[in-house]
Amino acid sequence: MEGPEISVFIPVYNGSLYLRPTLDSVLNQSFSDFELLVVDDSSTDDSWMILQDYAARDPRMRILQKEHGGNVPKSWNVVRPLFRGEFVFYLSQDDLLSPDCFEQMIRRQQECNADCVLPDMLRFKLDPLDAVEEHALIAPNADYSRTLDGRSAFLLSLDWSIHGFMLCRRQFYAEEEFDENTFNSDEYVSRKIFLQSSLVAFSKGRFFYRRGNSNSITDPGHPLRYQVLRTNRRLLQLMLEQGFEQQETDACSRQVFDAFCGLYTYFLQNKHSYPLSEQSSIKTLFKEEYAAINKYKKVLVSAYRHLSFKQRIRLVLMLSAYSLFVFINTWSLYLKKLNKKREKVQKVKAIKPGK
Repeated sequence: MEGPEISVFIPVYNGSLYLRPTLDSVLNQSFSDFELLVVDDSSTDDSWMILQDYAARDPRMRILQKEHGGNVPKSWNVVRPLFRGEFVFYLSQDDLLSPDCFEQMIRRQQECNADCVLPDMLRFKLDPLDAVEEHALIAPNADYSRTLDGRSAFLLSLDWSIHGFMLCRRQFYAEEEFDENTFNSDEYVSRKIFLQSSLVAFSKGRFFYRRGNSNSITDPGHPLRYQVLRTNRRLLQLMLEQGFEQQETDACSRQVFDAFCGLYTYFLQNKHSYPLSEQSSIKTLFKEEYAAINKYKKVLVSAYRHLSFKQRIRLVLMLSAYSLFVFINTWSLYLKKLNKKREKVQKVKAIKPGK
């Protein structure tokens, strides 16, 4: 039997709060030639019951329930062999689509034979009508006739000039295993797909990305959030393997190390909000990833060659040993706190004479 045009995938875990609107936004698309595959990670709320109800009413839905303990990449690996569509589209359990999203993407794909087509992406918290248009991720320079080669799309995706929620050919997913030890390994895969693509296009369909969901793993304070360090390092490694130009790898190198330092500072400031077992796991992750990126020490030092001599010495020291990295960042945070206290005391002293 011939498959549908699009295979849509939604991973679910305890998503009952927003699940119905998400399913409705998919099933009510103006373009109807698709299948919807939903993998439930043994939810403990009403998610599975909701999925059963919807699947009983719409034959385009296929639902699976796997043993709890995985993550979104694991759900990807479960569902990849089941796709029957020529193209694949992914969204989270709380995201929404404009009614013409699929129609717009398919139309654009047929116009230029693109491997990947991106809809507009708008961020919202409660109501998609509240999404700020000025912050939307749309076609470069709002030119929807423009197409990109895969290498250019890859580079633009690194700093989120373009997003990774795309309609793309199924073959790309068939060839790519998702790293189940990293919650956002799908971001690595989507960027690698860009790199492998011949043509990337844009459409006026709308993808609404929900923010502010406290249960989301992408919340800054979530303990698994630190796993982005692995994905960042893998992207740098991919660029080095693919022979990108030095200024391009320099930019990625700075992103990788700046994010590493930033996340470590965030951890120092918030570590007491985590149980001791999670603190230990996060510390282990930092130590492992430090060793991994330290293999690219020369690349990292070169990427920061614009810094002053003093700043470069500090960088070299941080890359010399993990213990030095920890000491320098801990000491820097201590000095910042001390300076804030001094500024506060000075402000109080400045106010007193006027009383």
